[in-house]
Amino acid sequence: MRIIYKDLKNNRVKLNTENLNDLWHLEQIISPGDIITSVTWRRPKTKNDKIRPERQEKERVKLSIQVKDVNFHKHSNRLRVLGKIEKGPDLGEHHTINIDTDSRFTLTKHWESDHLERLEEAKKASKRPKVLLIALDDETATFGLVRQYGLEELGEITSTTSGKMYESDRESSEKEYYGEICSKIRNYMENKNIPSVIIAGPGFTKKKIHSLLKEKYPKIAENTHLGNTSNVGKSGLNEIIRRGIVKRVSEEDRASLETDLIEEMLEKVSKNGKATYGKKEVEKAAEMGAIEKLLVSVEQLRKDRKNIIPIIERTRNTGGEVYIVSSEHEAGTQLARIGGLGAILRYRIS
Repeated sequence: MRIIYKDLKNNRVKLNTENLNDLWHLEQIISPGDIITSVTWRRPKTKNDKIRPERQEKERVKLSIQVKDVNFHKHSNRLRVLGKIEKGPDLGEHHTINIDTDSRFTLTKHWESDHLERLEEAKKASKRPKVLLIALDDETATFGLVRQYGLEELGEITSTTSGKMYESDRESSEKEYYGEICSKIRNYMENKNIPSVIIAGPGFTKKKIHSLLKEKYPKIAENTHLGNTSNVGKSGLNEIIRRGIVKRVSEEDRASLETDLIEEMLEKVSKNGKATYGKKEVEKAAEMGAIEKLLVSVEQLRKDRKNIIPIIERTRNTGGEVYIVSSEHEAGTQLARIGGLGAILRYRIS
C-alpha cells in the first residue's frame, strides 16, 4: 500500500493499492458511512429515460460515495464498495466502486488508532517477501501461497504412477511427475514474483524434487527450504504454517505469527495458566491491566466494534500488544469459534 498523502485534520487519506493483501487490509478499514472518492465508470443517465439501456457505454467519471457495504472478492482480485453518490453525477443514486490491485482513491473517515496502524502495516507488508508452499508425496503435490490474510490454494498436480506398472514405465511416470512439479514451481515463482519456496511432506519425494531443482533451476534451489509434515493437500499446507516452517523462512509472516499466538493462548488456558478468552473474561483482564497480548478476530471486531475498541485502547494504554487476527487460516477460525477474543496475560487472574 502506498500512502500518497495523509490529512488527518480533515480525516482524509489518499491511497494507492499495490497488491492483493492491500485489499484485505482495506476491507477491515473501510466502514459504512465512510466517503470514498475515486475515478470510476458509470453509464450516464439521460433526462428522458429513467432506465439506462444496458448497451449504452459507460463513461469515466469522478465520484464520491457514502459507503453502505464492502466486500473483498479475493478470487477476482477486487474490493467492491457499494454506496450512495454524495458528489458527482446522479446524486443519491447507488454506485459500486471497484478497487483492484492498482487503484488510487481518497478515503474520508473518522480515523481510529487501529485503522492507522493497519495502514502502516499494509505499507510495510508490501515490502515483505511472499512464500510459495508445496505439500507433497509421491502421488499428489498441492501448491499454496502465504499472504497477509492467510493461505491461498493455487493448484494441485496428481501423479499417474500406478503400482501395476512395469519398472520402466513407473520410472518414466515418476520423472514426468517430478518434472511437472519443478516447472510449476518455476512458473509460480516467476509469474508471482515469489522469492522463496517451502517443500514439505512425508517421505523422500521432497528431497528428490530439491535434487531435480538443483539440476534444472539452481537459483530456485538456493531459495528452497525443506520440511516434514504428516499430511499433504490443504491439511499439509496448514501443517507447514502450524509447525513454524514458514516462520523460519519469513520471520515476519503474519499467518504463522497468529497461529503461534493462538496456540500459545490455548495451551496456557488448558494448563490454567496466564491466558483467557471470551468477551467478559478478556474485558476484565483489560480493566486490570493484565493483558500482555490481545487477540481479536476480524469478524468480532466488525460485529462488535463499539465494545471491542475500548478493550483495545485499554490494552495499548497499559503496554499490551494487539493482534487483529484473520480467519482465513485454521487457527484464526478456531479463535472465531471461541468468541473472537483471547488474551495472553502477564499474570493469572481469578
